[in-house]
Amino acid sequence: MTVTEDDVITSLQTLTSVESVQTGAQSEATPEENTDADLLYVEFSELLDQAEEEFANDLARLNLSTVSDVTTKRALAYLIADYIHVGEPEWNAQKVQFNQDTSVYRFANRQGSSYYYNYLRTLENALKADEDYKERKAGVFIT
Repeated sequence: MTVTEDDVITSLQTLTSVESVQTGAQSEATPEENTDADLLYVEFSELLDQAEEEFANDLARLNLSTVSDVTTKRALAYLIADYIHVGEPEWNAQKVQFNQDTSVYRFANRQGSSYYYNYLRTLENALKADEDYKERKAGVFIT
């Protein structure tokens, strides 16, 4: 099985805070459908290209030639979610204040707080682990 755009869209909507993504078919429909989606197809397509390239580079860095389709679609979905968050004004703020009484502290760098880098750490740890751990670890299948 090869990972399709629809697979990544499903993972993006299931695993991240992105609730709706316009599909290629919806963008090509006449009249265009789902134009109020959180992520339009044109944007999704561009972000997917960027995510595929970054994930391929990280796989090469880890000396992994292949990973499972589950791992691939999760990694791509997490990368796209991270790219979307980077576009938000407070994406790297240490503290976000909502009013005088409420504020949230978080990591001040992308690597500390991102979906993708946490998932990538899981892949790296699985590489270092024993064979039983590699098979048990939910969702991470290294081949």
